Amino acid sequence: MLTLRRRIRAGLVGGLLGGFVLAVLFYFYDLGQGTPLQTPAFLWGAIISRAEVEVSAGIIVGFTLIHFTAWAGLGMLAAALVQWAGVPRNVFIGALYGLFVCSLAFYIGLIRAPSGLVMSAPGWPAVFFGNALAGVVMFTHMHWVSSEPGIVGMMNFLQTHRVTRHGIYAGVLGALVVACWFLIIDTILRQPLYTPAALATVLFRGAPTPAAVEISFAPVLGYTLAHFAFFVLFGVAVSGLARQVSRFPPLALGIIVLFVVFEVFFVAMVAMLGGWILDELAWWSILIGNILAALVMGGYLWKVYPEFAESLTAESLWAD
Repeated sequence: MLTLRRRIRAGLVGGLLGGFVLAVLFYFYDLGQGTPLQTPAFLWGAIISRAEVEVSAGIIVGFTLIHFTAWAGLGMLAAALVQWAGVPRNVFIGALYGLFVCSLAFYIGLIRAPSGLVMSAPGWPAVFFGNALAGVVMFTHMHWVSSEPGIVGMMNFLQTHRVTRHGIYAGVLGALVVACWFLIIDTILRQPLYTPAALATVLFRGAPTPAAVEISFAPVLGYTLAHFAFFVLFGVAVSGLARQVSRFPPLALGIIVLFVVFEVFFVAMVAMLGGWILDELAWWSILIGNILAALVMGGYLWKVYPEFAESLTAESLWAD
């Protein structure tokens, strides 16, 4: 019982820390959009079922109390689930908890909100990223106050799991290549950092025209984080396929298919969110950037998986 109480207390503190990180994140998110403290005012309106709420000191204080109470509850719930299910307290479980459980709690809180107010809610990428980050902070704290290793546990995980480690490295390399490519293109044809700012405007605000693009720190940072996270996930998937090619060489074609699907998905997603973005960025620059990333990622995986290279060059794979 004493151990359970300590864990619940650790979850309570972890939840408060996660809530604090999320509050700071959305403070800068609102600043980046030129609407300071708009998110807490919006959520207060959702709570009291009012479509329009003006920012005031009383509203901010009231919502802050509700916000930290909710996150304290989410932290204690996380500690109880960990105790009951026996799952490890690491950053991966924390990110999943924040992404699914905390985001679900957020959208359940909007049930009573007027429909017009729901449409003005913070964009889902910002909500998911913020909750995942808060979950990581929450579980990291629970790591530190327990007997389990904290960040060391994650490093041990990466050292043990070769596919994940190389996938993360490959994803980071690919993301850097694309970021540098568009920085060069933007510097020559438009303005430096125009591409991440434009994509952030589409993803986070759903802007209908290029006139809404604002090159500033917050949107560029937000898109950059999403950009690297997406490439890391893609890198892990490709790393897993590359590892299996030595056992089943025809699976090499799966990597090509995955790359094509990745290209189509990215272009289709951008087109659905804002068709004007394809005219602004030019399809050929997107294609070349991703091809360069694929070559760099493929070269890295070719080096770290010798069996992958041997399987791709085997005559039996290309024989009739």
